[in-house]
Amino acid sequence: MKRKGQGSPPDDPEQPPEEQVYDQEPVEPSMVRERPRMAYRATPQIGARSLLAAAFIKRYSSLLERLGQAAPDDAIADALAAPDEVGGLAALLAQVGPDTARATDPLASARARGAQAKGELLRQAGGALRLGEAAHRLGVSPQAVHARRKRGTLLAVPQANGEWLYPACQFGPDGALPGLGLVLEAFGVRGPWTQLSVLLAPAQALGGRTPLQALQAGEAAAAAQAVSTYGEYIA
Repeated sequence: MKRKGQGSPPDDPEQPPEEQVYDQEPVEPSMVRERPRMAYRATPQIGARSLLAAAFIKRYSSLLERLGQAAPDDAIADALAAPDEVGGLAALLAQVGPDTARATDPLASARARGAQAKGELLRQAGGALRLGEAAHRLGVSPQAVHARRKRGTLLAVPQANGEWLYPACQFGPDGALPGLGLVLEAFGVRGPWTQLSVLLAPAQALGGRTPLQALQAGEAAAAAQAVSTYGEYIA
């Protein structure tokens, strides 16, 4: 008669499985490992902001296609050579906008010319600094730069995305040009793009120099007198 256990099958093959006995070492509960549970991940939902952005891209992608087909080669080359995408697109719209957008927006060409003019002003101003860069140049906090802009002692021009850019021409090696606040306060108009255009425009009262050039030469009072006579030229 065979002994049960040691891995041998039971004597009675008809014995139910629950009654079959095998020799096994007892298993401690601490040695039992549970199968790790998979973390539940909810499927992300597309928010309204994403849908809005997708609709915007879909609509204006067709405009870019029309511009690319209608624009001459030299206009496309100029757009690609522009220092930034906004300026390049504005230049392209200024040249071929009327042919591609007249049916839907008769003011599109005028807006494009306005954007191009603003880009040209910033180029004449030597470029522009973002808030953090202006703060670093002045050696102050971004909050202090913002306060100066609000007081009108530092010039900043608004962008379509809500950002403010600080024309580089108003800064010198040691911070803001001496007398800048006096000149900005002398303006009879408060539009920042207008102020920038006036600062960069030759003035008869200054012998053909620009108010900016007079300011850079240390003639803040003369520059202030010159800008005080200007009206608003750019909306």
